[in-house]
Amino acid sequence: MIEDLDVKVEGGAYGLKVTQQGIFKESLGKIRCAVCPECGYTETYIQDTSKIKELVSNR
Repeated sequence: MIEDLDVKVEGGAYGLKVTQQGIFKESLGKIRCAVCPECGYTETYIQDTSKIKELVSNR
């Protein structure tokens, strides 16, 4: 797998991010992806999971 690739919206250079539901919520992380050069299988992930872990521990 080739990792740490960007995911961008076609036609823009914005990328994707994960947030809590609602308006004006803080970003929990930028979406990254990994691609298999043999078959093209692609998976997405967040590199820095500290904000996700904090969200879970506060529930």
